[in-house]
Amino acid sequence: MRTALILGDQLSLQGSVIDGATPADTRILFITSRSQMRGRRWHRQRLHLVLSGMAKLAREFRARGFEVDERVADSFGNGLTAHRQRFEPSEIVAMSPMSWRSVDMLSRNDVVLRPNRQFLCDAATFAGWAETKKNRIRMEDFYRWQRQRLEVLIEPDGEPVGGRWNYDAENREPPPKDGRSWPGPEHFEIDDIDENVSAQIDELAPHAFGAPWSGLWPTTAG
Repeated sequence: MRTALILGDQLSLQGSVIDGATPADTRILFITSRSQMRGRRWHRQRLHLVLSGMAKLAREFRARGFEVDERVADSFGNGLTAHRQRFEPSEIVAMSPMSWRSVDMLSRNDVVLRPNRQFLCDAATFAGWAETKKNRIRMEDFYRWQRQRLEVLIEPDGEPVGGRWNYDAENREPPPKDGRSWPGPEHFEIDDIDENVSAQIDELAPHAFGAPWSGLWPTTAG
């Protein structure tokens, strides 16, 4: 049986590591690293958002019949080693992370990386486009190229729908000051997982700053 590693910023049931996976051939792995949590000062609500999201996605995988290993380790590498010793997976696969440092860490730990589907342009595709631009890489040029390449709001003649590529000037205008009321933020129910995560943060990151999570940020996709 192989293992699909789900990273804290890749919390989805549609990641590339899940393609074709079934409970009979794939085990799910989540790792919480003590060194990562203690290595810098985190805002409590940011930690809660990630840790609660991981725990609730783990619950969703279990509901779908998957075996899940939720592991707290001194480091990410130690977590991978302990998982291998416990389960002896045929391989560990992960969706390529968003930082080169994380790519290097996973590669050194023999994790097989699959393409990251969180972006409309992967690193290799971007590198190919950037090579054609020499010393002039601008967001505006990339944005137009992406629109044309993916045919997003593009007319048959290749021009943008509405005749304009962007409305940045209008987007920079301040909100109207005409006395209208603005809706308040939605809050989400605090459940047993949220309570356990709050206690986990107290233990693993006692130096975290900021107000505790109060249901302001959604921790599930639904």
